Amino acid sequence: MIELAKVTLQNEMDLILAHKRSMKLAELVGLSLSAQTTFATAVSEVSRSAIENGKNSCLILSVSKPIRNEKYIVAAIKDTQAALAKNEGFEYAKRLVNKFLVSSTDNESTIELYFLIPASHKIGYKQIEEWKELFVEEPPVSPYEEIKRKNEQLQLLAAKLQESENQYRTLTNALPLIIFSIDEQGKILYANEGLSQFTGQSIEDLNQTQWRSVIHPVDYDPFAVLMNDKIMSGATNIKLQCRLKNNETGEYLWHMVSISPLTNDKGAVLYWIGFMVDINAQKVFEQTLKDNKELKEVKSKLEENIQELNRSNRELQQFAYVASHDLQEPIRKVIYYSDYLLVKYEKNLDKKGSEYLRHMISASHRMRNLIKDLLSFSQVDQKQYRFETLDLSKVAQEALQDLELVIKEKLATINISELPPIEADHLLMRQLFENLISNALKYNKEGEPPVIEISHENDGKTLTLFFNDQGIGFNEKYLDRMFNLFQRLHGRDEYSGTGLGLAICRKITEVHNGRITAKSQESKGATFIVQLPIKQTGAV
Repeated sequence: MIELAKVTLQNEMDLILAHKRSMKLAELVGLSLSAQTTFATAVSEVSRSAIENGKNSCLILSVSKPIRNEKYIVAAIKDTQAALAKNEGFEYAKRLVNKFLVSSTDNESTIELYFLIPASHKIGYKQIEEWKELFVEEPPVSPYEEIKRKNEQLQLLAAKLQESENQYRTLTNALPLIIFSIDEQGKILYANEGLSQFTGQSIEDLNQTQWRSVIHPVDYDPFAVLMNDKIMSGATNIKLQCRLKNNETGEYLWHMVSISPLTNDKGAVLYWIGFMVDINAQKVFEQTLKDNKELKEVKSKLEENIQELNRSNRELQQFAYVASHDLQEPIRKVIYYSDYLLVKYEKNLDKKGSEYLRHMISASHRMRNLIKDLLSFSQVDQKQYRFETLDLSKVAQEALQDLELVIKEKLATINISELPPIEADHLLMRQLFENLISNALKYNKEGEPPVIEISHENDGKTLTLFFNDQGIGFNEKYLDRMFNLFQRLHGRDEYSGTGLGLAICRKITEVHNGRITAKSQESKGATFIVQLPIKQTGAV
């Protein structure tokens, strides 16, 4: 079928249009006036019945394709009702046409009226196209017909617009990016499904919050440009980058935002069209490259600083060693001659002179001890260590032998549990035990013999030594500074010492990849805790 004209059937005026256009079609194909009237009458009868009994009826006028070398003009009356009621008009129309066909489905019924075109009248496709134009451009014979034609045109245009919009939505929803349009105040007019799927929010929600709920707080101020009509009014294109919150993961992902104006023929902006594309992978890659570059720069600077620090440390160690070593000889002479002067000439000195000489001797002894400890401290980092398997119990006994006189003098009791073997430097371990035991002996309570307990814990990888005493203790707020050079919690008049003993202990534990700390309360004793690995990497 080649459709030429269509008439909706709603009232008597439509019935007149149906009759008029049926007559016109019959005239165009060359039927006689009586044949024209016969065909139009048949169409009118069925159309009247459709208007009276149908729901949504329409008439479609067509020319059939050749059927056994015969051509027909065809009037098809369609209705959304499953079956039109048959009446006298139906029977009368049957007798007026060459063929009368009735068909129906669940949603529609159709009655087709076929009227034969004389064989002498040749009809080509070009001629049929001209008839189409004729029906479209035919001037209306009444205001009703003009209104109806305009209405049909509007309905056709609306259908095309709806089809175009559906195609646009299908296209934009299939694209792997967010597409939207906004007015000059930044209010969203349209957005594809990508926006709601990514953010989990509707257009209404985003308009209400002005995107605050989905744009990263740091990026919102630049993004808010889109809501500023004064800035937007002078722009031709706006591009920016911002982080958009993913509804599923809660993660903010980088997006490139681009918007451009849509203008009318006078250049006035109707609205803005924009898109958002995910560039998070690109941003992560760029940040990684930047971080790697900065890391290399930091690493290079750090290596330079480490080299400079090592050089400085070596120079300081050399200076400390040389200074300590060279100072010992003059200090020995000062002590020797001071003692000689006190023994031989004390009778010749008055009380003040004798007191001054004794102060000088005491200061000389302190200086000798300080130089000795400073030399020991500098040598901890300077010597070549020999990590070997040591019997710590034996090392502890050697330390006790070195401190035998002080232990006897103070009537001290020292209990040492059986200690396991570890890999360590023999001389440094001996010095560690000596310093910690000597420290416990020094800070005992006046009038009470010192009691020192040395115990341990062993988890197979780390040995923890506990040096516990019942001495005067200390306030733990001073713990951080106790292991620093020359730090003392008590005056020299109360307790002798140079302030280097515990600093040396910390240096020894660090050389052995261990650590030292302590816990205590004033007047309730102290416990020094040394943690050392059982095995040293690269030990021999």
